[in-house]
Amino acid sequence: MSTFAKPENALKRAEELINVGQKQDALQALHDLITSKRYRAWQKPLERIMFKYVELCVDLRRGRFAKDGLIQYRIVCQQVNVTSLEEVIKHFMHLSTEKAEEARSHSQALEEALDVDDLEADKRPEDLMLSYVSGEKGKERSDRELVTPWFKFLWETYRTVLEILRNNSKLEALYAMTAHRAFQFCKQYKRTTEFRRLCEIIRNHLVNLNKYRDQRDRPDISAPESLQLYLDTRFEQLKVATELELWQEAFRSIEDIHGLMFMVKKTPKASLMVVYYAKLTEIFWISSSYLYHAYAWLKLFTLQKSFNKNLSQKDLQMIASSVVLAALAVTPYDHTYGASHSELENEKERNLRMANLIGFNLDLKPESREVLSRPSLLSELVSKGVMSCVTQEVKDLYHLLEHEFLPLDLAAKVQPLLSKISKLGGKLGSASSLPEVHLSQYVPALEKLATLRLLQQVSRVYQTMKIESLSQMIPFFDFSAVEKISVDAVKRNFIAMKVDHMKLVVLFSTPGLESDDLRDHLTVFAESLNKARAMIYPPTKKSSKLGEILPGLVEIVDKEHKILLARKSIIEKRKEEQERQLLEMEREEESRRLKQLKITEEAEHKRLAAEYEQRNRQRILREIEERELEEAQALLEEQEKRSKRKGGKKAHLRGRESDKANFNGKGFE
Repeated sequence: MSTFAKPENALKRAEELINVGQKQDALQALHDLITSKRYRAWQKPLERIMFKYVELCVDLRRGRFAKDGLIQYRIVCQQVNVTSLEEVIKHFMHLSTEKAEEARSHSQALEEALDVDDLEADKRPEDLMLSYVSGEKGKERSDRELVTPWFKFLWETYRTVLEILRNNSKLEALYAMTAHRAFQFCKQYKRTTEFRRLCEIIRNHLVNLNKYRDQRDRPDISAPESLQLYLDTRFEQLKVATELELWQEAFRSIEDIHGLMFMVKKTPKASLMVVYYAKLTEIFWISSSYLYHAYAWLKLFTLQKSFNKNLSQKDLQMIASSVVLAALAVTPYDHTYGASHSELENEKERNLRMANLIGFNLDLKPESREVLSRPSLLSELVSKGVMSCVTQEVKDLYHLLEHEFLPLDLAAKVQPLLSKISKLGGKLGSASSLPEVHLSQYVPALEKLATLRLLQQVSRVYQTMKIESLSQMIPFFDFSAVEKISVDAVKRNFIAMKVDHMKLVVLFSTPGLESDDLRDHLTVFAESLNKARAMIYPPTKKSSKLGEILPGLVEIVDKEHKILLARKSIIEKRKEEQERQLLEMEREEESRRLKQLKITEEAEHKRLAAEYEQRNRQRILREIEERELEEAQALLEEQEKRSKRKGGKKAHLRGRESDKANFNGKGFE
């Protein structure tokens, strides 16, 4: 590792090495300088060194070196001159893009060159062998070897820059710009794998932003500028996902946007919400979730009508017609019929989740389970005045399919209306945020609805019908398709019919007197007769019986009031009795606890007294032993003194000491 007294010397040394063709050594020299701890204070020469450093990294396609250098330079610049880091990163992305475009311009086989599943995956040995034995032309192979590495490096550049700029409040705009450029890269070259990975990277950055709230220089999402940048990035992600037809990723992008709105408790601008609901209609239509698709259209219509004052009457009519046709396209029977409890719970959770995304607030009470349903949607269209804005063909179709009873002529009346509706639509005016509306996409679903309505109405009138006659009444499908449609309707208890292919007839079950179909039919018939009788014999005005009812009403009210008071008194007495029993139980429990505590304390006192007595006895014994030992020592010393005065021998003294010891052992017994 080479060291330099000044950063300028490292730059000069790198240029000398470049001039003699040693770019790798020049890159290593600059890398050592940048990662050195000696140069942690920002100065202008460091910026020039970083420009040269990223140029070498791009020329040599050294993504790892570029990432290390930029991370170190971010540490140096973060608190002093963050603009310098921004300029270096922009220069780095510009060089990478320029090299990739240059390689593409030299290659005539761009489509083949980018025909790889994953730009981050290494080339396998079997792929190399296959390329040599498959008879591939040398020009195509050289084009692939030229272009693909540069696009891999460009993708690595985007990933590196996003990683360096993540969760940095001073570089939010550059982070958003890089994300937009990465999205456009994926869109331009149809890079679905990289797009999924890019969405996951941005998603993880937001998760970490919320997880580590004490991070330094952390962006404040609640700030209007930061929130707008994050929302613009998510909406661009949503647009590219739908254009690449990655519908699952588009739905996850919708959830990201909704989660961001829920996090900051703010609603984006109306123009962005129009894009949100427009993409939501596409996603639900592709996933065959026609009910949610219709609700999303309703929200889109409400937004356009409320906030877009420049919207022409024709465009509003097309949007309203789309809402009504989307609602009619929903199958008229309950898909949860006959489902198990777990399936019903899953459907309830799914309803709640989708309602939150669409913008409806649902609670999980049993009576509100059917809020997102076809009947409630159609009634809402009428109450909000959507039906008054649609074209005449759509209005006529709605009345035929939902209110008329024409079992023999229904299909004949519906078919010309569907032919006219299929020709409506197209591009909308510039004032509308929607580019175009196609009503023809609803025609197949409406033909299916007309078939179901015809079968339903025919089953109320006929018990048996020839297959040939029924086929002539339904011009939309052949009988095999009609049979397939009827199977699901029978399964969901929408109609009751059987097909007898041996006799070539269709059997409709005879409804009982209490069945819903016959009861409704008889109710309508009775109401019609009542109207006719009222027209022929107008009712005469009768005197009011209010005076006769009032005295009895007062008596009934008094009686009910007394019953309620008595019931209230009984309830209060029961509550008081329960409280008294509970209080008595608590007192007994407290008494038992105090008694047990007293017993425990007495046992503890006894134990402490016994220990104290034992310690006293041990102390007295120790004192007696110490006193005896002192007396023995005093006696021994006195004996020694006597022996010295008498001039006894040493051996004789030892004998006397031994005798004294024996005496001490026995004399005090």
